[in-house]
Amino acid sequence: MIRDIETTTKTIAEALASARQISPMTSEAGQLTLDEAYSIASRVRGIQGKKRVGRKVGFTNRAIWPVYGVDQPIWGEVYSEGLFSTDQPVNLARYSEPRIEPEIVLGLKHAPIAEMDNAQLAGCVEWVAPGFEIVQSIYPGWKFSVEDSIVAQGLHGCLVLGDKIAATHDVLTGLAEVPLALFKGAEAIESGKGENALGGPIEVLAHLVSLLSDTDQLQGGELVTTGTLTDAWPVSPGEQWSAGFGGVMDTELSVRFT
Repeated sequence: MIRDIETTTKTIAEALASARQISPMTSEAGQLTLDEAYSIASRVRGIQGKKRVGRKVGFTNRAIWPVYGVDQPIWGEVYSEGLFSTDQPVNLARYSEPRIEPEIVLGLKHAPIAEMDNAQLAGCVEWVAPGFEIVQSIYPGWKFSVEDSIVAQGLHGCLVLGDKIAATHDVLTGLAEVPLALFKGAEAIESGKGENALGGPIEVLAHLVSLLSDTDQLQGGELVTTGTLTDAWPVSPGEQWSAGFGGVMDTELSVRFT
């Protein structure tokens, strides 16, 4: 493949910084491989120089793969600069074609490793929380390949984190059954369930650990947002969105956009 990696990296970084949309990379110089895409994504992160607080796993909801033309999950990073509490409004001007995704977030106490089974991985989790990931597309109309989404930092914009819930055995074993109802104002938009993300949040954690290279492994203290339980819905300034999580979580989350 003929491609100027340095120029590609700068183009992606500038588009993300300015909320400017560009043509997909794969339409300009042939198909990227997954390894090339993650390499470019790492270079973009080097330019951004942000403080990592965790990871996002995207496209874990197989039901929406046909909508976006993808066929596998991806991962990106979550930064301290883009971590919001529920009382902080989110300014959408910094994002391209922003959408909202209701998710279950895991907080890690210990570093998981690939050799662990799901029970051992669950033992690495200290807390769980409801979350809204605001995702974006620097590619017009949300048209891209899996590789394009990877170089664009997994389409991550920011993360709104709700109240943390202690990760007891009952909580961890019940996450897949957590029901979710998403609202825009008083309008019911969509419902979902914890199992919509690869069968459950712990399964997502297992998949993420298998995806990461030796130099990208998770550390204790990081959070992992495990993917949307519904479709990703467009959002606009002036709107307020909320979600009710049931079962072992039994909590609510809301966000206001400016």
